[in-house]
Formats: sequence, C-alpha cells, structure tokens
Amino acid sequence: MPLPHSSSRDAGAASTSRPLRVAMLTSWDEPCGIADFSRALAEALAPAVDVKVVPLKHGVFRPGYYRGLAAACSDCDVAHVQHEYVYFGGRDPWNNYWPLLARSLRVPYVVTAHTRLRPFSGGPWWKRLLRGTREAAYQAAGWSRFVQGGQFRTARRVLVHTRGHAQALLDLGLDATQVRLVPQGAPSRSLAGNAEAARKRWSISGPIVTIFGFLIPSKGHLLALEAWRRLNPRATLMIAGRPFSEADQPYAQSVARAAQTAGGSVRLTGYLEPQDLADLLAASDLVLLPYLGGTSSYALSVVLAQGRPVLASDLEYFRETAAEHASVAMFKAGDADDLAVNLQRLLAGDQQRQELSRAAQAWATAHAWDRIASQVRAIYAEVLESRSEAGRSSHAR
Repeated sequence: MPLPHSSSRDAGAASTSRPLRVAMLTSWDEPCGIADFSRALAEALAPAVDVKVVPLKHGVFRPGYYRGLAAACSDCDVAHVQHEYVYFGGRDPWNNYWPLLARSLRVPYVVTAHTRLRPFSGGPWWKRLLRGTREAAYQAAGWSRFVQGGQFRTARRVLVHTRGHAQALLDLGLDATQVRLVPQGAPSRSLAGNAEAARKRWSISGPIVTIFGFLIPSKGHLLALEAWRRLNPRATLMIAGRPFSEADQPYAQSVARAAQTAGGSVRLTGYLEPQDLADLLAASDLVLLPYLGGTSSYALSVVLAQGRPVLASDLEYFRETAAEHASVAMFKAGDADDLAVNLQRLLAGDQQRQELSRAAQAWATAHAWDRIASQVRAIYAEVLESRSEAGRSSHAR
C-alpha cells in the first residue's frame, strides 16, 4: 500500500525546504508482527515525514541483496531499520549479513531492535549439547557480545521496547545517549470484529480462548495444550496461525497432534485474513500469549487495542506492560500447572476479565500511534542535528 507523501516540514528538516525523507527498511508485504508494526509507524509518520518503504524479505541471504537494500535506503536523509535476527541470517557469524548492510549504508541510520537474543533451550540432549558447545565458542571469540549489542554500535540511535532490553544494551557497551526506550504503539484503526460471525463460522456457543500468531516454538502452543488437557474446561481453544517457514513445519505438526488429544475443544484455523482474525478476537473471552521467550510482541498491542483481556507468560515485556495499566494477567512462564490455574480463574471470573478489558483500553489510549510517532520524529531530528554539528565541526577544522 503506497504511503501519502506530505509537503509539510518535519522538525528534523528545519534546514531544508522539503520534508524529512526516511527510508523504512522492514518486512512489509507479509503477515508478521514487525510488518504490522512498521505499517502502523509509517502511516503515523506520514503526515510530517516522507517515508520510503524498502521491503525486506526473509530467506534471501546473498551479499548483493543487502548491498542493494543499503543503496535503496541511501537516497534518504535517515534510514530506519526494523531489526529481527531472522531477516539478517540469524546469530551464526558465517550467515549474518547485518555488518555488511551497516557498512553499506551511506546515510545515518536508526535501528528498532525487536529481538533480544536468548540462549537456546529445549530439544533433544544432543542438540542442546551442540548448541551449548557452539555458544561457548561464540562467547570465547567475542561473537556473542558483538551480535547481541556490538553490531549496533554504528547506529545513531537504537530503539527498544522494554527497560530490560535497554539495560542489556548498555551492559554490552552501547552509549547511554544511543539507546532509547520507545514503546510499541496501539493500532487506532483496527478492523471492527463481528463476534457473532466468528461463532457462526466455527459453530461455537461457549467461551472462547484464542492464541494467534506464527506456529513457532517460542510462542508456547504445546505448553498451552498441556495446560488445556489438565484443565479440561468447558470452552474452546482456538489456535490461529501458520508456520513462519518450512523449518517450522515439524513444530506445526506437533501442535496439530497435541491438539487432537484434546478432542473437539481445540480448533486449528490456519492463517486468518485480517477481518476473520478481528472477528475471532471480538468473540474471544480471553486471549492467551503463552510465550516461552521473546523481547516484545506486537500481537499484544493488537489485542489491547481491541480491549480484549489477556493472559500472558510473565516475561519481561508483559511484566512491564502490566505494570503500566494492569492490562495483562500473567502466569509463570513455562509452567503448565500455573497456566491451568490462571486459565480456570479467569474463565470463571467475569469481573476480572472486565477489569483487564478496561485497563487494556487505557493502555491503548496512552500508546496511540501519533504519540509514538512524535517520539520517533524527535529522534530523527536529533540524528540530523548531530550530523550537522559534526559537519560544522569538521569544516571548522
């Protein structure tokens, strides 16, 4: 979808006769949270900033591809990269193309770091041993420290969504003036959901609990299904989503097998179009985010913007969100028993769910995208001002 170009001047473009031009390097035309986040940010910036979207595709790991992306960004004033490791080859040094992209950019760049790397966990013993050995080698060589934070050292600003992530980057040696906490925004123009349409489509009359997003191990579907079997509630668990890539197909198959053991109380919908997902969320009595890891979640922003009650793992991002407006109920991450207890409590507690819904609406108001975009524009202005000062200083010498 093309973005409107504004003729108004941004605060960061005070020395020019045209609006600030920003290249947004991001996943775009695909169903993922970062693409949704980027679209919302680009639209919120558009009234004051000329946004050029440079789409980033997963699975294209060639040097020429990343040089081409850098060239496409370098005709703008600032590049803003939406970073997730999977789009740059992952954490292994022989397949990580981020340093090449950063070197190839010819304009100052800002990074939104959507992911904080965590140690690998789970899997058979031989895989854990292999990963542990490899991680020890990376630690000894200094690669782990570089890939977790040092690779962002040449960015003018690194934007993160949690205080914990910000502190981690500072601990890794990034400068305090470089790291900025910028919350995720709340979608202000979410599709209106039709709860009755969803109930009719899937022939559901009782309570609905929904998990949505990619079928990948970190999302915790198997944990949720384990808790669901222990609870055996008079409700329907809806799992909406698809594998992220071919490599996630075995996990998706394991989720399907686990769902079959729960009888008819679990439904797998596959990928849902935006309107169908909006309908399902509108019909949901509770949205479950049983993540085993992760740094942030735009799925949470989508759910809170629709005022739905949420039960989530007590991970850093969810804890920080809950601390703001008590908008998220939590259980112990990875603990199926605690998840079952809290599921039962919330399904039985209409008042508790209503309180979560009211808090969700308060969170969404405080995190409207126009407010977030204003913070981001101010950061662009800082970057251009510091560049101008550096240029004036160099010229004086």
